[in-house]
Amino acid sequence: MGATNTNRHLVSPAANTTDSFVMTAFSFEAALGVAALMVGWLVGVDPLSTIPVLAKDSSSEYLLAVLWGTAATIPLLIGLWFINRLAFRPLVRIRRFVTSRVLPLFEPLSLLELAAVSLAAGFGEELLFRGLCQAAIAERISGPTGIVFAIALTSVLFGVCHWITPAYAVLAAVASIYFGVLFLMTGSLLAPLVTHSLYDFLALVYLTRWSKSKPL
Repeated sequence: MGATNTNRHLVSPAANTTDSFVMTAFSFEAALGVAALMVGWLVGVDPLSTIPVLAKDSSSEYLLAVLWGTAATIPLLIGLWFINRLAFRPLVRIRRFVTSRVLPLFEPLSLLELAAVSLAAGFGEELLFRGLCQAAIAERISGPTGIVFAIALTSVLFGVCHWITPAYAVLAAVASIYFGVLFLMTGSLLAPLVTHSLYDFLALVYLTRWSKSKPL
């Protein structure tokens, strides 16, 4: 009994809080993907249908989608670098909010935990917004008009769901347009899924490990 009590005291409240946050974030993002699959089943849209490995396409197409997704991360990272330095007032507000409210949640996480949360976010959000919403709208409104409307409406929804500040919502909507066009160009949900997950991971590593000391 004494040993058990001692072991309990060795587990710090901060460690328990970190573990709880990781599980909550991972579960929430993964649940978005599950919800997308369930709703897709109800409306007759399979969010996973364009992922090559699941659609039984060749390994070359699978690799090509991964390469496209990886390369497409670069412009987003360049954009993050500029956003983190420009003195434009709405961007300063975003940086202050992220520094004071968001980063403290992620700073205690290990690289593996950051990767897990980022992968869950890329998986869940891309299945929901691109695999389900964009695909379903484009399927029901044929032609170029349907494609444009699908990307636009999905991006508005994506921005609203990421509303931290008005400027952040706009940036999120622009990122969603980028993901939507990437999905359209490659014909594979795997490409934006890789881009989204990899960008989230690299952005979190950059913001929590390297840029904290930079003045806002």
